[in-house]
Amino acid sequence: MNTSSQIHSAPSLVGRAGGESSLFTLIYIAGTAMALAFTMVMAVVYYIKLAPIYPEVNRARTVYFEGIRVVADNNGRGQMGFGQKAFEEWFQQSPNIEHCAPTLLACGTGEVSQRARQFVHKGNDEYLEAITNRTNADFFHIYEYEFLAGRPFTAKEVEARETVCVISDAFAERLYGRDADALGQLVAMEDGSGLRVVGVIRGASQLTPDSHADLIVPYTLWDERIGSSPYVGQFAIVATVKDTEHLQALKQELDEVAARLSLNQYEFMGGVLSFGEGVKTHVELTSKLESHAMHVLRAENGDVLDEISNWQLIKHYAGLLFVLLFVPALNLCAIVAGRMERRAPEMAVRKTFGARRSTLLRQVVNENLVMTSIGGIIGLILAWLAIYAFRTEILGMFFDHTTLGSAPLVSGEMLFSPLLFLAAFLAILVLNLLAAVVPAWWSLRKPIVEDLNQKQ
Repeated sequence: MNTSSQIHSAPSLVGRAGGESSLFTLIYIAGTAMALAFTMVMAVVYYIKLAPIYPEVNRARTVYFEGIRVVADNNGRGQMGFGQKAFEEWFQQSPNIEHCAPTLLACGTGEVSQRARQFVHKGNDEYLEAITNRTNADFFHIYEYEFLAGRPFTAKEVEARETVCVISDAFAERLYGRDADALGQLVAMEDGSGLRVVGVIRGASQLTPDSHADLIVPYTLWDERIGSSPYVGQFAIVATVKDTEHLQALKQELDEVAARLSLNQYEFMGGVLSFGEGVKTHVELTSKLESHAMHVLRAENGDVLDEISNWQLIKHYAGLLFVLLFVPALNLCAIVAGRMERRAPEMAVRKTFGARRSTLLRQVVNENLVMTSIGGIIGLILAWLAIYAFRTEILGMFFDHTTLGSAPLVSGEMLFSPLLFLAAFLAILVLNLLAAVVPAWWSLRKPIVEDLNQKQ
């Protein structure tokens, strides 16, 4: 009678164990997928911000100068843009700079100023807003655009103040229509001037605001000065340097320029900034002179992280990454710990027959790695679908929403790259180690007798 009862009850126990195992697998994979999806969204965001992607392929050698910074003894601060003369005297002739260009665009800050927004006359009473950059020929060496037609304007054309321009393919279509030949066409600016199109580029994404422009024109066509001084204007400056030695030499060179400015600010800056009578001030040109990655990470926090070192900045973001992975790993760890408790008698029996603790631990880790990998693949797909389908809403939280438009361009290289796959794989490994190793090790270190006596 007892034997019969045990025989009949066995299938229900097996079924219940199988059901619990399937539920555990489903929950584990779903939890991993959601965690990896969120992590991959963040990975894509920072890949777009930091990696060498079109046309900003020289980011590793790129440095930015947002303007002339004046610091007062009474803790007052002010910043002004560079004028044409400042660019030509302090930067253009420097032996430590490979290429340099004035720019009205974001210049590593992630935000495009209103000064870069102008209107172009399309016809009749219709005007189109165009993100317009005023720069020089070196700009096309720093940002390597693909020219679909024509060429970039030259240094001679810039010096001669010729009314030429380079236009993006998307803006050419808006202005002249689909499949129209834009080369040689005149772009009518809102001030009545006309610019001849000499080149058409494959436009950059709104997600790379340092290079995203509808219209690129020579900086010499307009006087961008502020006040009476030709050294003060509306430009920022972007440059490339060959290596860190040249970067340090450039810093020293510009610090000497800043020392001269501090001695006679009125001559150079025309008294544009004032902090009160008798207040001493000094000028800084290199306070944010650092690599593209450090500059961008620092700039997206405004002035909050200005005073900390690069190492502290790295630790700040490493801590954020750890939290992103640790929280979901903690939830998965609790699930694994519960399952290990239910499997304790099974593990005790295997240890009784000679299985090593390291072998059992490796098996648990491998089982969880398979489930984590499956969840990771699902998470990757979810992340890519979410970024593409909700790109305006998602990316608008991390980029300047005023430049994104209704649907920002997300290119294939932004989503599918070896670095992103490596980031996803490392995230999977970290999740697996955090979620599986700790509860498995804790469970397997218990005495065999205790595990055997545990209720199933």
